[in-house]
Amino acid sequence: MRFTLMLLSMLVNAPLLADYPLEIIELKGRPMEEVLPIIRPFVDNDGAVSSMNNQLILRTSPESLRDIRAILMRIDTPPRRLLISVRHGVHSDVKTGTIAADIDVMIGKRTKVIVGQPGSDGSIRLRGLNADTHDNTEMVGNIQAIEGKPAFIATGKSLPITSYRIYGDSEYRHFESDTQYRDATTGFYALPRLNGQQVTLEISPHQNSPGKSPGSFEVMQASTSVSGWLGEWISLGRLTHYKNNRQSDIHYSAGSSQSREHNIWLKVEEIR
Repeated sequence: MRFTLMLLSMLVNAPLLADYPLEIIELKGRPMEEVLPIIRPFVDNDGAVSSMNNQLILRTSPESLRDIRAILMRIDTPPRRLLISVRHGVHSDVKTGTIAADIDVMIGKRTKVIVGQPGSDGSIRLRGLNADTHDNTEMVGNIQAIEGKPAFIATGKSLPITSYRIYGDSEYRHFESDTQYRDATTGFYALPRLNGQQVTLEISPHQNSPGKSPGSFEVMQASTSVSGWLGEWISLGRLTHYKNNRQSDIHYSAGSSQSREHNIWLKVEEIR
């Protein structure tokens, strides 16, 4: 209460301020920390602006006050409620091929060549096998958010991490184990900002995965911005992984190729 009285006294009695009437405007939707930086440049040089709780306390010219009220009519609205949906699409292809030769033939009168698993004397047989496997997986998750506020979307699981401790002397040793769970998640922070029906998203991907050494975790983070329209899917990017493997011997050759494509899309919708 003392702080409130001091603040009002300073605004009322400040000798350097023009003789402007004191105005108190209560905000209806936006938080003060968002409104005050916008309003401050429109206050006259010989005026003053401050805040208390959710109220603007102003001393400024009538012209400036009209401009400020007009600005507040546009910006002092409740933040829009949003539904952010994320879609993961994973497409994988696996191709395998094998060709083998089974040979049982005579070379000359005294030399016989046997390769593989021939069926009978004097036979030559070729065997081949090709296989293609395709897989498509799609996952969709969503979360509610507030315009201008960050939301965290993540998928994953909790993994048990066990640590061991040995204590005691050489004759009487005791082993003690302790198991704790740590989240291995893949997700991102999304900060939505709206301009009419257009949305801009500040994205900070986050991945927390088990490391190579026992009990360790690897953390990867980045940040980017994308924009689009409310209600449409926005592509965040694509990750493609290829792997080829080939083996061969005197009588056979085998190979395989794997490809995996991971696409991520976001969609922002307004909850009315």
